[in-house]
Amino acid sequence: MNALLTFFGRLHPLWVHLPIGFLLLAMGLLWLSRKPKYSGILPAVEISFLLGALSAVFACLSGWTLSSDGEYDLDTLQYHQWFGISVAILSLFLYGLIRIKKQRYLSNFSLLLFFGVLMTGHLGGTLTHGEGYLTKGIFSSSDSLKAKRKPIANVQEAVVFSDIIQPVLLDKCSGCHSAIKQKGGLRLDAMEWIVKGGKDGKVYIPGDAVHSDLYARVVMDPLEEKHMPPKGKTPLTEAETQLIYWWINSGAGFTKKVKEVAQPEKIHATLLALQSATIPMKKPDIPDGMVDPAAQSILDTLREQGIAVLPVAANSHFLSANFVSIPKPDNRTVALLSKIRAQLVWLKLGNAELSQASWKIIGECNNLTRLSIEHTNLSDSSIALLSGLNQLHYLNLVGTAISAKGLQKLQKLTALENLYLGGTAVSASELAGLQKIFPSARLDAGNYKVEDLPTDTQLLKAPVVKK
Repeated sequence: MNALLTFFGRLHPLWVHLPIGFLLLAMGLLWLSRKPKYSGILPAVEISFLLGALSAVFACLSGWTLSSDGEYDLDTLQYHQWFGISVAILSLFLYGLIRIKKQRYLSNFSLLLFFGVLMTGHLGGTLTHGEGYLTKGIFSSSDSLKAKRKPIANVQEAVVFSDIIQPVLLDKCSGCHSAIKQKGGLRLDAMEWIVKGGKDGKVYIPGDAVHSDLYARVVMDPLEEKHMPPKGKTPLTEAETQLIYWWINSGAGFTKKVKEVAQPEKIHATLLALQSATIPMKKPDIPDGMVDPAAQSILDTLREQGIAVLPVAANSHFLSANFVSIPKPDNRTVALLSKIRAQLVWLKLGNAELSQASWKIIGECNNLTRLSIEHTNLSDSSIALLSGLNQLHYLNLVGTAISAKGLQKLQKLTALENLYLGGTAVSASELAGLQKIFPSARLDAGNYKVEDLPTDTQLLKAPVVKK
């Protein structure tokens, strides 16, 4: 019985759209019918109000069942419920007025009904998406939203939790885990709630990020049901994820300052970038604008050669190409990329020995934003062929023979944000000079030990052979 009630309650998002549609249609037809030439549509008004009233009753019942799980703020929930009940009653009343031909008060009551529908929807959006969902875009600009993060003049004096971690949680998690809504019985808007955890137990284990759900669910495979944030919500950036791991694993707790906590080299660079009003966000992985889809025959050919070609996002024709299953990519396979140069935005091409002609093909893929060409034969002479990739913000040159002199040929790549140089001919003394050439980029020269995480390894299963 409980399972049946739960199922009925979860139909609320379906039912709640029916009265909105029917009642808005009914009110629109009603106002239109005031004109003599449209007076004949009153029967349609009557049936629309009836359908709206009945579906509103079902929406109230399913909403009441859904609310019993206790995941919502009680005050907001009660307002939402009473406005919803008022809409159901008022729509039945309007239906009755039409039935008994009492049209004198229809316009006034329909305006009242419109207000009721608007407020019920607003409060429902607040419960589902967070406080101020409906009015956020009207009364607060994007600039004012960015200003919520307190500027950090000296990151070493900042309190790790309140100045660095809490703004991330409020920005990315408060829609489901705040005073308004507590999905899974969990709130993440204050220290005491984080320590308390949710229905499934603790989410924060000091010194153990891997077993803390607050981190583990963020790095979980996005296809997993328990991955956070859920599908459709804005995911955490790589920098934000690293900071949460560091905060938990370092035992920084809720009161320690940054200077009191050990800072691995990678985290130190991320912390330095915080000395501004916001955590630097990754540049868009998908260029502005749209492209035509690549021909299916070309995609089939690429995949037959072992190149993993996938869309980078739903409803997008932009593609990623990964040569991971080809031990030694050659010029013949790279030449195939010229067929999808307009659609290609991510390319991972490691361990390749390529000709100048092949490097030229890669350099002509002008929409590339991410390029991993680690352990290839890229040289100071061929790197100039990549100088036209002006949308590139991620470039992995690990294990190549590239030098600081060669990198100077890429100085026009002003969008570059991450440049990986471990195992190259670039010396530590040359990094400062390169930083001046690429002032907006984070230069990663390696020479540090990265902790192994469970998420670093994925279990590959053999394909099922159809009989």
